[in-house]
Amino acid sequence: MNSTLLLETRPGPRPDTTNRLPHWQLNQHGPKDIIVKLHAWAFSLEGVENQDSLISVPGSRALVMDSSVECNEHAFMVGREFAHIHPHPDHGSMHLMLPAEDAQEVADKGWGEDHYLVTRGQFPKGLILVFSPRDERELATVKTIVKRSYDWVNSNNE
Repeated sequence: MNSTLLLETRPGPRPDTTNRLPHWQLNQHGPKDIIVKLHAWAFSLEGVENQDSLISVPGSRALVMDSSVECNEHAFMVGREFAHIHPHPDHGSMHLMLPAEDAQEVADKGWGEDHYLVTRGQFPKGLILVFSPRDERELATVKTIVKRSYDWVNSNNE
């Protein structure tokens, strides 16, 4: 299967990230108003609940599918959590699940990188760190990536 994202290349150098747990972004974070918009949009998706993450640092907000929604079980990190947004000081980066081809495109186009556990062979390809959006244009691209993850969760045939 080929990636369905068709992303443009992210401008500028890649941000610095940790090479350990917790795996997160160290610089180039978006301003508060952009991150507030990201949260508002992500948690307005139908069937998505705003919960504490089961696997991320305290303060991370998890995108969790309501238990009444039939989902693709391969698209979850843990439980029904398919993404989480990191809190300050890692303001606005997020981990989410994607089909492997889409995760590769996100990395190739500079919008993110494989999760630390993927690089160590402890989690399958598809779990990815998406970098914090720095402006409205980048927010639109990050929404496209999150929407792909959401659509994959809501599919039953991939």
